[in-house]
Amino acid sequence: MTAPSSLKPRLSLKGVSLTYQHRHGETEALRDVSLTVASEEFVSIVGPSGCGKSSLLSVVAGLIRPTAGEVRIDGDLVERPTPKVGYMLQHDHLFPWRTILDNALLGLEVMGRRDAAAVRKVRSMLERYGLGGFERYYPRQLSGGMRQRVALVRTLATDPEVLLLDEPFASLDYQTRLALEDEIGHILREERKTVVLVTHDISEAIAMSDRVVVLSHRPGTVVAEHRIDLGLGTHSALSARNDSPAFRTYFAAVWKELDVHA
Repeated sequence: MTAPSSLKPRLSLKGVSLTYQHRHGETEALRDVSLTVASEEFVSIVGPSGCGKSSLLSVVAGLIRPTAGEVRIDGDLVERPTPKVGYMLQHDHLFPWRTILDNALLGLEVMGRRDAAAVRKVRSMLERYGLGGFERYYPRQLSGGMRQRVALVRTLATDPEVLLLDEPFASLDYQTRLALEDEIGHILREERKTVVLVTHDISEAIAMSDRVVVLSHRPGTVVAEHRIDLGLGTHSALSARNDSPAFRTYFAAVWKELDVHA
């Protein structure tokens, strides 16, 4: 299954394979992965531990060159890191000696784009996403969920066209995780971003996504795709978990595929 033809493809992977060389030989991490993601689509990738999910994100980000195949964003070949891609990791990686505002401005600063307009923009984003009044605080003074929102603002401030999320909620407690799924899912749809999320959590993938892609055991390759329609008329992750009869059906299907290919 691919993105609907009516939507413009933003991200495409064609025949992507990746083999790591090491002193004991080589390890094939990915094999012949082909995938398209439409503009503004939210796609989650799940698979057994060690199947190459995070490696796939690194290839999309241009941090690793694939052994074979290609990645394109808006038709342009990705061969190195590009400002078109934002990458949000499991840990917030905020610098403890910088204020929340300065942490949120870091990406723009590295790109040489920190100016008065950038500061106004980031202040506005912090306010909009529940962090107003915390600009002069330091990371140690914020909860884990708030720090992750700062990391998201830092990533979105550079205005990437594709956002990669590598298990961004994994280090949080369950209650905070559920709340952030809902918050961040809403923010990303409001910002009209194209998103690829890697997660071990099947429920999270189903609740947040337009489509769930299942990878096999290493070497990771696409074994199934599910277009998610929970029949709710909303993209609320909490509502998806609690109110949709289709949720359990999707969960059972993905779980079976993971079990078979683990």
